[in-house]
Parts: sequence; structure tokens; C-alpha cells
Amino acid sequence: MVRVMFVLLLLVTACADAESEGLGEPDVRPPSIVAATSEGAVVADNAAEAFYGLDRAGREVWRDSPAYKSGTLAICQARCPDAVFSGSLEAEGPDPAPRTPRGAFTTSDSRVRRVLTARGASDAVIAEGDGAGKGSLRLIRPSGQATRVPVDDVAGVAWAEDASRTSAVATSGGRVLWFRHDRAGWREVARAGLDGPGVAACTSGGTAVITGEQTHLLTMAGKRTPVATDLETVTGCVAGGTNVAVFAHWQDGAGNRHTGIRGLDGQGRPVWKRDIAAEAQVGAHPFGTAFVIAHGGAVEVVDAAGRTLATHAGAVSAAYTPAGELVLLNASGKISWLPAQPPA
Repeated sequence: MVRVMFVLLLLVTACADAESEGLGEPDVRPPSIVAATSEGAVVADNAAEAFYGLDRAGREVWRDSPAYKSGTLAICQARCPDAVFSGSLEAEGPDPAPRTPRGAFTTSDSRVRRVLTARGASDAVIAEGDGAGKGSLRLIRPSGQATRVPVDDVAGVAWAEDASRTSAVATSGGRVLWFRHDRAGWREVARAGLDGPGVAACTSGGTAVITGEQTHLLTMAGKRTPVATDLETVTGCVAGGTNVAVFAHWQDGAGNRHTGIRGLDGQGRPVWKRDIAAEAQVGAHPFGTAFVIAHGGAVEVVDAAGRTLATHAGAVSAAYTPAGELVLLNASGKISWLPAQPPA
């Protein structure tokens, strides 16, 4: 899910930067898929400054402007478009209480209260703390008994799950925590140290990529492999099967946006690259057979070697569902699901 959160941070901070510079210009970027499952999707309407939920038929079932305008993060529960809003990019004051588009989600007295994952109010993980550093991950279990996992930097926790949503990795300060999910809820199963704080994460097949001052490929058994690319700073990653891509977004001196994407093999070695003179959205097929890149009014599907498999003109955003369906969104907000391709 940290990929989803990173996208939201990127969307909202861009708006905040424009306001802070006194530009006062409307956001002209197209809508963007935040998350999708086979049942529906959550979309960020950047021009209208709102999140909205779509069902499988493409009908809008809810719309929420306050969540978007306050910089709140959005995730899906067991299925989309059932969303949870939590956290905030606003520096002053506590986080707003976690909620859904229709009302309250769960209670928390903490200053930091960010829902990292949720299947529902009785099965979730919430990062909580006073905002001054240390805090905990509250693992809410279906049985009603919650477990707390102490963390060093609660406001900086990055969380990512695999496509099955049964394995997850979290970073806090210089630590990496591994989690498993079953009918009893989430539980910590392993941990390891890092040379510095992690910034973003992605995971698949028992392997994770952690980005920060140094990007690493890690296994749950504790093996750590440095990842070396020609990107100055890696700001995010996506993973599916045994394939991974890392990427960076930046602006040049003239304010033009750029994206650098580097595909890695299972050993963390770069095997393909793509440099785009635009802000691109990147996703990974859950079976590891393809990556999807949205930019310039089109969506490109590439294989594990970076070769173009298909191009969908007119699509401005894309995402894969956990089942492997490709979800496409056009500039007018119309959404479609393409059939899942079987594993190679």
C-alpha cells in the first residue's frame, strides 16, 4: 500500500507547493487511480480536488472533497471502493479521526493516527503516537484483542503489502518489520536493521525493496542486497512476482516534471530503464509478468525486460487489481477493467 500512499503524497504536495509559491493556478493534471480491486476503484480527481469511488459498472458511489483538500491519505478496505481516510499532510494539529466516506471508522486518541491497512474496522493496522518520534503500530484483530508493535518514528512509517494482502513490510527509522496475515489478523514475524531510515517500500514473493539514502533488496530471512542505479534518489518502487521496478520523480530548474524508471531482476540488478519528460504513474502486475506506465495521455504495458507489449491511447491512469486485471481511466473519468492474463 505504500505505493498508493506515495502517489497520494505526490498528488497533494504538488498542490501545496503551488499554493505556497502563490501561483494560485488550478491543478490541470488528469484524474488518477489511487487503488483498485475487481469490485471497484478509488480515484483522485485532481482538477476538482476530491476523491471519489467507482463501482465495477463505473458508477460514482461517493465523492469526498474535504479528505483530498486536507491532504488525507486514502486506502481501500477489503475491496474498493470501500475507502478509509486517515492522516494528514498538515503540519499543525493532530491527524483527523480515521473515517470512511460515510462516517467514523475507528477511535484513536493519538496525535498521529494513520490507518496503514484495513479489511474493516475489526481487522486493521494503525500507526499511532504523539508525533514526537516513538509510537506504535496497533494491530486490531478480529478477536477484539489488539497488539502493539513499538516503532521509533511513527510519523515516518512506510507500509507495503503484496498482492495477496497476506504479507507486508513496514519501515520505521532504521528498522524493517515483516508481517503475516491470516484469519486471526496481522502479526509480526521478523525484523531486520537498515543503515538509514527507509522512505518507501514494496514487496512481493517474500522479497522487499526499501528505498531511502540507500536502496536495498531484502528477504524475510534477513538477506540484504544493495541496489545500485543511475537515479540520483529513488523515491518509490513497485513489485510483482519476482520482478521489481524503482522510480524517481523530480522537477528540473524550469519546473518541468520528470520520471526515471529502472527495472530490476530478482537479484536487484538493473535490466531496463525508461526516462520520461513527465510525471508518470507506475504499477506492477501481481504475477510479475508486466509493468504499466501512464503518462502523456496513454498507458504503456511493458514486460519484465522493458519491452512494450501494448499501448492504450486515451488512458491517463492505470492500476492492476490483485487478480491481475488492468484498470484504465480516461481523462473524463470513465473506467474499464481488462481481463487478467494468466501467469507465464
